[in-house]
Amino acid sequence: MSEVLQEIQKKLVFPIDFASQRRTDQLVHRALLFGTISASLIGFLTQSLFNLVIGFGATVALCMLVTLPSYTTYNKKRLEWVKPKIRV
Repeated sequence: MSEVLQEIQKKLVFPIDFASQRRTDQLVHRALLFGTISASLIGFLTQSLFNLVIGFGATVALCMLVTLPSYTTYNKKRLEWVKPKIRV
């Protein structure tokens, strides 16, 4: 069973560089803020908790669709590691 879980874990790693992490973090915060406010307004105006939950769920799903996959735009500025100077 652990082999199956290890295979799933390998497929769930989404590499992203540092600059893109900041950009996606800001995008998620803004989208969730806008989605929460709009879902609350929709739920309040229609007097329906169901509409509020559906609106917020759609916002979360859209955020996940935009930020979770490892798109090539998230890996443009790869980190270059310093090469060690070995003296023998």
